[in-house]
Amino acid sequence: MLKTTGWVMTNSRSGNSCRHRPLTTGLDNLPKPVAVSRQKIPAAQRRNVYLYYAFSFLTGFYIATGTTVLFEQKLGLSYAQIFTLDAIYMLMFVLFEVPSGALADLLGRKKAILAGLVTLVIGAIATGNAQNFLHLFLSSFLWALGFSLISGASEAMLYDSLKDDKLFHRVTGRALSFSIIGLALAGIVGPLLFAQYFRLPYLASALPFAAALPVMMFYREPSLARTQRFSAGRYVGQMREGARKAFNNRFVLWSMGALAIVFAVSYTFASSYQPYLIEIGFSVTQFAFILPLMFLSEALGGAWSEKVTERLGENAAFWANIMALGLSLLALGLIASTFAVPILIVYGFLQGFLRPLASAYANRYIESEHRATVISVQVMVSTVAAAALLFAFGFLTDRIGVVALTGVIGALVLAAGVALLLAKPKEARSPVA
Repeated sequence: MLKTTGWVMTNSRSGNSCRHRPLTTGLDNLPKPVAVSRQKIPAAQRRNVYLYYAFSFLTGFYIATGTTVLFEQKLGLSYAQIFTLDAIYMLMFVLFEVPSGALADLLGRKKAILAGLVTLVIGAIATGNAQNFLHLFLSSFLWALGFSLISGASEAMLYDSLKDDKLFHRVTGRALSFSIIGLALAGIVGPLLFAQYFRLPYLASALPFAAALPVMMFYREPSLARTQRFSAGRYVGQMREGARKAFNNRFVLWSMGALAIVFAVSYTFASSYQPYLIEIGFSVTQFAFILPLMFLSEALGGAWSEKVTERLGENAAFWANIMALGLSLLALGLIASTFAVPILIVYGFLQGFLRPLASAYANRYIESEHRATVISVQVMVSTVAAAALLFAFGFLTDRIGVVALTGVIGALVLAAGVALLLAKPKEARSPVA
């Protein structure tokens, strides 16, 4: 099932928004994009950008946000079952991510996105009618397939439309903001519907996904990303070449590590923050006030990401964000009272800031014809890493509780983050595969 978290749908990945996601090979002698100083969106691309913002808002308006774990508990699932289901769900992306990315590169990114939206509409209805663990497990295939079709394709299509690194960073940050504004609205509507009948938030979630379909139909897919002649041999070759490019470049490998941290934090915290809020003294109806603040803070982080990174420098931005992210989670585990809400708001800002930063970094090293495939490889690897932690955390939470788990996650982020940041490769004039 879809959880509120990590990959917002605007870059494919991906904060406390929809569970999915996004981010990102090295290319021989590929020049860096020309730097621009606060460049305006070209007139020819404004229509596409505004449509992308609308698409981001609608896919972010996931009405079941804030009640997903409570829904599962209503069906009688334990924490171990919930975390196990989440981990299995994430592993389903191993089946779908790379094949769907290659399909998008060959048949067209727009077609893949439209197919993904239709699948999500069916998934929302199926989950809303689920009766037990098995039904939730089966409906997870629909969520995984739907988001896999969208994740790499949407980011690749936007990047090739803009053809500019800094502009892409800015637009993805703003798109993330629109997505999270939708999520904030869902954070109000969802709990109120849940209080009336616990199945309503999932059933209502089908509506914004359906509304995103006509919006995406009007998006003008760039000619560079249009369809190639399809064949089984070309399809297999596309997946093989995308995987080779993803694993043979140190910059893309490093960004996989950054994504693994983002995913592990987002997915684990998404499965625990709802009961965390209840445990520290809030009711479900009060979520309608708390969640919008978290999501709007995340939107602000996304909107400011490119501007702040330009001032600090990319390396300093990565250090400040990952360290602050770990400290905020550690503080949540130590404070464990209603006074923790401001820290939750800071956590949301950091999640929003990191996604477009990591996405722009990763896309810098991917050529257009393999972009969706390589992004899907990265998402798949990062998801597997996060799923491994979820299996362990599920059983651990039943023993130590969600509050202590939050502190444990924060400590792990600090330890893994320092190691990752120290290993960040230095940029050369021309990235080499």
